[in-house]
Amino acid sequence: MNLIRYFLFLFGILVVFSTCQPRPENMERINLAGEWQFQKQADTLWLEAKVPGTVQTDLFHTNRIPNPFISDNEQQNKWVENENWRYRKTFLISEQQLQNHSELVFEGLDTYATVFLNDQQVIVTDNMFRTYQMDVSAFLKLGENKLEILFESPVQKAIPLYDSLPYRLPADNDRNEKQTSVFTRKAAYQYGWDWGPRYVTMGIWRPVYLQFWKDYQILENRLHQIQLSDSEAMVAWTARIYSETETQINGRINLGKEEKIKRKFKLIKGVNQFSDTFRIENPQRWWPNGYGEAKLYEFGVELSSEKQLFTEKKKIGFRTVELITEPDSIGESFYFKVNDIPIYAKGANYIPQDNFLPSVDSSRYAQIIKSAKAANMNMLRVWGGGIYENDLLYDLCDENGILLWQDFMFACSLYPSDPAFLKNVEFEARDNIIRLRDHASLALWCGNNEINELWYNWGYQKKFGYSKQDSLKIWNDYQNLFHRLLPDLIQELNSEISYWESSPKIGWGHPESRTEGDSHYWGIWWGKEPFEVYEAKVPRFASEFGFQSFPQMSTLLSFADTNEMNMDSKAMKAHQKSSIGNETIVDYMKRDFPVPDNFAGFVYVSQLLQAEGLSKALEAQRRAKPRNMGSLYWQLNDCWPGISWSSLDYFGNWKALHYEAQHDFATFLISKEGNSIYVVSDSLKDVDCSLILEMKSFEGKKLFYKEISINVKANSSEKIEEIPILSSIKSMQNQLLIEAKLYHHQQLLAQNSFYFNKPMDLILPQNVKPVFEIRGQELLIWSETGSLIKNLYLETSSHLAKNFFDVLPQDTVRIPIEKSFSISEIKRFQTLNSIQK
Repeated sequence: MNLIRYFLFLFGILVVFSTCQPRPENMERINLAGEWQFQKQADTLWLEAKVPGTVQTDLFHTNRIPNPFISDNEQQNKWVENENWRYRKTFLISEQQLQNHSELVFEGLDTYATVFLNDQQVIVTDNMFRTYQMDVSAFLKLGENKLEILFESPVQKAIPLYDSLPYRLPADNDRNEKQTSVFTRKAAYQYGWDWGPRYVTMGIWRPVYLQFWKDYQILENRLHQIQLSDSEAMVAWTARIYSETETQINGRINLGKEEKIKRKFKLIKGVNQFSDTFRIENPQRWWPNGYGEAKLYEFGVELSSEKQLFTEKKKIGFRTVELITEPDSIGESFYFKVNDIPIYAKGANYIPQDNFLPSVDSSRYAQIIKSAKAANMNMLRVWGGGIYENDLLYDLCDENGILLWQDFMFACSLYPSDPAFLKNVEFEARDNIIRLRDHASLALWCGNNEINELWYNWGYQKKFGYSKQDSLKIWNDYQNLFHRLLPDLIQELNSEISYWESSPKIGWGHPESRTEGDSHYWGIWWGKEPFEVYEAKVPRFASEFGFQSFPQMSTLLSFADTNEMNMDSKAMKAHQKSSIGNETIVDYMKRDFPVPDNFAGFVYVSQLLQAEGLSKALEAQRRAKPRNMGSLYWQLNDCWPGISWSSLDYFGNWKALHYEAQHDFATFLISKEGNSIYVVSDSLKDVDCSLILEMKSFEGKKLFYKEISINVKANSSEKIEEIPILSSIKSMQNQLLIEAKLYHHQQLLAQNSFYFNKPMDLILPQNVKPVFEIRGQELLIWSETGSLIKNLYLETSSHLAKNFFDVLPQDTVRIPIEKSFSISEIKRFQTLNSIQK
């Protein structure tokens, strides 16, 4: 086999395998990550580099460029993307290793790379999203070996492709005069977006290693569910093995101490494929967060012979998941069924966690999924302008019951469809479908982000002067990708999971976008419509909607000096990427909130504004259940410390919106529309409850009290009560609130507070002060005067389970804390009372 590959190489035919092979725990492997050297092509000086990494981070760590995230350094660092770069490393090979087959594996090369081993070209790449591996046994030698990689500028490499087309393909995120990004299979957000900077990276961005095998090699080792009922789950085991000789191996699968399969396999020379099935009786099902336990079964797989042992652990969550799109009296449904139960999807859109992807370690992955789960989310949408994420993200979502809507990596642009491009995308899609298909969290494959809407609504035909022939060609290219190639691959490789062509189905300017399919509603923000429109325009499934806010002051100070703490400073402007960003925040703030006269106050109120506005959407969408069955706001997180639509800032700090989402996404929700009170339940059981409604003044005077016994139906939204508004209190509505609580016996299931006016029109008590006390593992907070404290924000050195909350009149707020927490950790506090003077 080596000899054949060697001769193919000599004749100029490069054989590269791009597959997702199993990763056994005990296969001999040389890890080639760690210390490397790099240089700009044609330079003589070699500098220290770290792999996995990027050119930009290596340049920063060797003091060749300024900090990429500080001030407007983005512009100073832009030159890097236009250069070519070389990386090199030496490693040792033993005599024993030379006796084995050796494969060089790159799990991620970014993007145009030529790999040389001992001065022989072995791999050429053009896709950031693929795994590349090559048998290099013929090129290794005893002792020291040299590995060298040339990375060519993605920008310069794509210019000839751009110039060769007779028409232009739009890519507005690409801020170069020649928008070349659509020709390169690379994360689109790296070319810039309206929430992040332009850093077009290059480098070895995922693990790289040499792996060795002898006699036979495991090409595929797959366990997956093929049938599921309450009484049993049927599991299929598929193994593909390449063998150099006729031999026999033993196969075994265990669940704990229970042996599920034990058999012998006879291998012939060449590729062998075996399959078997086994049964799990009375399986516990995997459920999304809030609906039950995310139960995972861990199996041990073993393949062995006298000379070799292969072991691998596999986890399976038994569940069924399907997207239901059926004609109905409104238009067409759009919702997910898990284990035959309609699930209300609650969550957000996820973007890459950093502009420099290798910087995201396992703790950051764990923290972001922990925060999503803590906010009662059960779904994240992996957005199509980023990456097919690392395995760890999907593992964590499996463990925590977070469903994943997975976009293919196409967003907000039109793409070519020549044979070479399509073949490249096919390899990319195969790699990632095979890698991700057996995760319990995987709920949907989506072809692209907003490209169907772009074609029909964004006016590029006129802007770019497309002829009729141009338009026909471009639309046919779209169909080749999203109507043929990708759905065909899903049908072949992962037919159990639904495919959705484009998100959204219909643009937000069309009434049909609210009666069928999923919706990206941007009338708020881009259309400057008031937040109340969220309550009137409720779609079937909201897969994007959002509003910006500033991150907390400590995050702003990470990229700007104290004298730049204003919206007009160079640093602040550089970190606001929306063309209408700051002016839009100010415009909406003037409509609904008092506008502070200092920057710290403005930052605080911007977060209240974002939370208050999106809460109208979250509550309205949940009230509309089952007409509406999903609420995924834009966006969960940031890729750098900037001003954006996120609810978690770059450092993982919770903005006010994330606390609001935690409240609005809880299993039970009390909501108000006009004077009507609703109770929404995602519980799968009917629950007997007491609903308590109490109207009181901001000083604590009680004006109305009612307790109602209700049976809250499973998976429902019901209008429960009309609030009487007496003529005698209409003149003082701006000093009143309604407190609502839902109890099951003595257990508090939900609570909410409602006001009759916008925050700017409330007459809030002045000179209020919170009192803090620690009792056991709780922080107790109450108002010194007993009056309402509105939107209390505590700046602390550690995360608090509650923040930006109201301290209601004559009430005490209890926050669970760690044993080590002390009141001295509260650096400062902020209230809306102090701003509204």
